Amino acid sequence: MVSSGPSPIVSLTMVSKSFGRTRALDEVSLDLMAGEIHVLAGENGAGKSTLIRILSGSHQAYQGELRVAGRQLRFAGPQDAFRAGVATIHQELSLVGPMSVADNLLMGQRGSAWALVRPAAELERARRVLAAVGLDIDPTRLVETFPLATRQLIEVARALAQDAQVLVMDEPTSALSEAEAEHLFERIETLREQGHGVLYISHRMEEIERLADRISVLRDGRLVTTARASELSRDALVRAMVGRDLTGVAKLEPPPAADAPLLDVAGLSVEAPHGQGGPLVSDLSLSLWPGEVVGLAGLQGSGAAAVLYALFGALPRAAGHITLAGHRLDSPSPKTCIDSGMVLLSGDRELSLVRELSAHDNVALSSLPTFSSLGWLRQQQLRRAVQQTTAKLRLSCPSLDAPTSQLSGGNQQKVALARCLLTEPRLLLLDEPTRGIDVGAKQDVYELVSRLAKRGVAVLLLASELDELMLLCHRIVVLARGKVVAEHHREQFSRRRLIASAMGDDDGEAA
Repeated sequence: MVSSGPSPIVSLTMVSKSFGRTRALDEVSLDLMAGEIHVLAGENGAGKSTLIRILSGSHQAYQGELRVAGRQLRFAGPQDAFRAGVATIHQELSLVGPMSVADNLLMGQRGSAWALVRPAAELERARRVLAAVGLDIDPTRLVETFPLATRQLIEVARALAQDAQVLVMDEPTSALSEAEAEHLFERIETLREQGHGVLYISHRMEEIERLADRISVLRDGRLVTTARASELSRDALVRAMVGRDLTGVAKLEPPPAADAPLLDVAGLSVEAPHGQGGPLVSDLSLSLWPGEVVGLAGLQGSGAAAVLYALFGALPRAAGHITLAGHRLDSPSPKTCIDSGMVLLSGDRELSLVRELSAHDNVALSSLPTFSSLGWLRQQQLRRAVQQTTAKLRLSCPSLDAPTSQLSGGNQQKVALARCLLTEPRLLLLDEPTRGIDVGAKQDVYELVSRLAKRGVAVLLLASELDELMLLCHRIVVLARGKVVAEHHREQFSRRRLIASAMGDDDGEAA
């Protein structure tokens, strides 16, 4: 047989996978070449997560054929995939928090139980692996003491440490700043130059345009198209993903007139946990009016995320006062905040969801008192409310009774957001609300924020994407080193001004 070209490093042929009556993948065929970045695109629930779980060895029961480096294989588990040279970075991090960075990096790579252990050599190797992703941190520190963005980079470093020929990356920049993401892109491009094959999953159009050699689009479990990135315009890609043209985002209207702010924060200070480093937030004052959408912006370590968690009672305050709807919250806890009409969507889904529970139970979790009387739960009323809320977010899942762990990362995010909405909050705190959500669902979230604001709900929004903040917000407050350094109103918005403020350039005109 005469070869018509180079053989793919990974080949999936007529792969199908079902969960009960739901067909997650339907005869999907896809090739990944050595020295290629192949982007896998599609809406949440399109089948991307199922496909990468087959590649990573997490799913063994499927129809079709998988070949790696020309060999037909069927992985019995993740270790089989690892031994075959396939490393996967899942959207939900798999690091062990109470273990050190070094132990996480080198887990499963130390050889036999009888091998001579050389801690100094292992620490040096861990430092080299961390340096490959631009991290200069102490490898003996526990993973759980680092912020989410750093943990994401540690996960990337662990995958690279496996020296795999195939790297599967599921939304690896979802918790990274622009600078951190840019460093990761450079590393991925180096891997391509070295002949590795990279299967890259992302909902961010700018990432797809930056990295992709080829793009494959899944929709409803079927392969819609595979094309060179240069041959697929952004509009054509969106149509392939969602099967329709998207309308414009609802126009942000001025907040309704009000006599007093809904939220008033005075002198808020938050200390770093475990006594590590200086304060996360220092003497911060902030007000939000009913129907106002205010963004928080800042570089990694600015303290913006700590503001949200301190307001919600998830981080202890060292000083300051919080007043919501005229009532002082002296010792706020998540429960008292929810009871007062304030709810938080965490940027870390592990804090927002109980993955072993069903989608229905996760959505209902914070609203059970609302649907209870005299110790009895009004189950039918609760189920109708859950169904209505998840329908607004276009949740895609086999059943509301399915375990949340079986849903794609983006649909897990929708479950977490639905949980917040079901409480009918007066103040909604959003930490990266579109993390891991596809382009169609992003628009749904944008329109939802606009509708909530029209109803008088105040929204405090933290997002790493500046374009998202500028699209959604009436005002953007910029933090640096735990302090407010600038405030920009809508007519003043520009990426240049926001970045300059975050970097300490007061005139806002830095390049």
